[in-house]
Amino acid sequence: MIRLSVNALLNFHPKAILAAIVLVMTLLGGAAWGALSLVDYVNTLDRAERGSRQAAAFLEGHADAVLDGGAAALARVADRLEESGFASLPDNALGEALSASRFGVLSILDAEGRTVFGPTIHPDGGIASVLQGGGGGLELLHGQVDGLDSILMVRRIPGRGGALEGAVLLALPSSSLHTVLDVFSDGRHSVAGLFRLDGTRLAGIGGSGIGPLPALDPGAESGESDWSLGGQGAGQGVVIGLKRMRDFPAVAAVALPRAVVLEPWSSRLQHGFMMVGVSVVALFGLAALGWASLRREAAARDALRDANARLEQRVEERTADLRSLNQKLVRALAEKERANQAKARFLSAANHDLRQPFQALRLFHHLLMERLKEPRERSIAEKMGEALDSGEKLLHALLEVATLDAGVVRPNIAEVSIATVLDGAASEFRGLAADKQLDLRVRACDAMVRTDATLLTRMLGDLLRNAIAYTPAGGVVVGCRRRGQWLRIEVWDTGPGIAAEHLDAIFEDFVQLGNPERDRRRGLGLGLPKVRRKAALLGHAVEVRSRPGQGSVFSIMVPLAASESRTDAAAPAPAGRAEDPAARLILIVEDDPVQSAGMQLLLESWGHDVLMAADGPAALAALRAAPRCPDVILSDFRLPGPLTGAETVTRAAEQEGRPIPGIILTGDTGPERIREAVAAGCRLLHKPVTPDVLRDALNALGAERVPVRQSQSSAA
Repeated sequence: MIRLSVNALLNFHPKAILAAIVLVMTLLGGAAWGALSLVDYVNTLDRAERGSRQAAAFLEGHADAVLDGGAAALARVADRLEESGFASLPDNALGEALSASRFGVLSILDAEGRTVFGPTIHPDGGIASVLQGGGGGLELLHGQVDGLDSILMVRRIPGRGGALEGAVLLALPSSSLHTVLDVFSDGRHSVAGLFRLDGTRLAGIGGSGIGPLPALDPGAESGESDWSLGGQGAGQGVVIGLKRMRDFPAVAAVALPRAVVLEPWSSRLQHGFMMVGVSVVALFGLAALGWASLRREAAARDALRDANARLEQRVEERTADLRSLNQKLVRALAEKERANQAKARFLSAANHDLRQPFQALRLFHHLLMERLKEPRERSIAEKMGEALDSGEKLLHALLEVATLDAGVVRPNIAEVSIATVLDGAASEFRGLAADKQLDLRVRACDAMVRTDATLLTRMLGDLLRNAIAYTPAGGVVVGCRRRGQWLRIEVWDTGPGIAAEHLDAIFEDFVQLGNPERDRRRGLGLGLPKVRRKAALLGHAVEVRSRPGQGSVFSIMVPLAASESRTDAAAPAPAGRAEDPAARLILIVEDDPVQSAGMQLLLESWGHDVLMAADGPAALAALRAAPRCPDVILSDFRLPGPLTGAETVTRAAEQEGRPIPGIILTGDTGPERIREAVAAGCRLLHKPVTPDVLRDALNALGAERVPVRQSQSSAA
């Protein structure tokens, strides 16, 4: 075999390659067309065979319905004659014979072939064909009655000594099958009808016989695509379908000449020849055009070579310019990335450092409010508390966004009654809506959904707060719509609406439309971003539709529960504030003297004993000197020295040989710091912490009291 490289092949003359392509395409096209024609030929015969079998089955079903009633009537007459004999015909069998006549022409013959009842019936083989043969089974013959073709149902009657006593014939006119046979009387079928098992026709159209039939079980069917007819159509090839009757010794057959079957294929073959000829002519025409184009291509190639040389020179010049621009762009992107990182570090540090003074202010404000008695002085302190609340709202919003971004929130997915969620969210904002004289309505819904009830309630709360804040008049409506396996929770408002170009921007952090002066009384611009983050955490979809001047619709897609229970889960009764336990020994680890002083004063005012330490090693030393193990360690997360607050709690437990409950106070909202604190197993509180929140956290710990440690001398 000669192997040619690609370069050697390309060195061939283009015209030789074109001629080879034309030749190969002609050969391949001819071979493909021949194969398709052969497959079409076989499929045409197969379809005709299946159609013949279906037609034979249809004819057999109709013939069975026609013959069944006559066979039953014939059997009753024959059974009566076998029981009582021909002598009792007038007394016993005559009534049955008359009854059977309504199905066809009934005739009773004696042993000599004389008709003793009914008209004369002429079988094709004569009376002898009726009296010949043994047994008392049913036999089918073809004959005539009054010049009409009929199907003869024969039942021979044996005598008591075993000799033939006579026969009963029931002639059914062949016209009873014409309802079906007329379908095959279009002149295209060679054979369609009912035949004896030896191939003799009983009724139908076409030849008198179809030749020897294959052995078929009752109810079985068969087909042949190349069958030779006997009788008048001897030697004619047909496609035939056969169906053996279940209850009668007969076969339904439908045959179609192969020439008729193959007429469509022959027509397609002729058209194919024409198409092949046209294709070959078109192919050679295209080859001629290609031949001419090759000459033009040679001239164009030379011109293109010159143009490419000029273009390459220009590309090199432009590439040098682009390389210079890319270097400038890379430097600009690097500067931007460094600026973003510096900005992130600044925000994280500023967020942490701002929480420290807020925490101290909150503690001292609580102590101050307990000690002030004069109304004027308490009014000033209350104003200071309002200012603290405003600042804390911003810090808490930033904390919630950071917590969601950190990935430490784990949703508790369960089947939740949506009515409970809607009522809980709406009840919080009815007062706010009433203050603005807005109508807040909740459309009842009894669906059960799979979600986290707490997170979904907060999401609806953010949407309601946003709707009420931006709706000057009118109202807000909360409702639900079922959408297949989902429930769409919608919040409608009659506010000013949102322009289409701003629908995506409203879910970005700190974006507020219509508030360029950043009035904090109108929110912080973090409500909708928090909704988007919680929806992503739960796998829910948040959508918004709005028409400027008419209002907006915010919706949450929540999956319906599989059970769709109508029974609302019983809401747990709100637990009251636990009573403060007895005085505890609490170790405070805080490096900020203002913070530690405020925390010490607060805890001592609650009756607790307090140990103080500025960092992790000092805390471990204080534990060794303490008279007993502390009940709780209250520590800042960031501490000077080698240990963080979480590490200090862990090391203290190892030193004491028992777990010590820990509460970590932190103002750090960095995701990695939050995950580290949660992983330490301590209770996590974010600064600024109100005294009530701190009291609840201490009450929830329920630490065990530890006996006072014995000194080394007494232990000895």
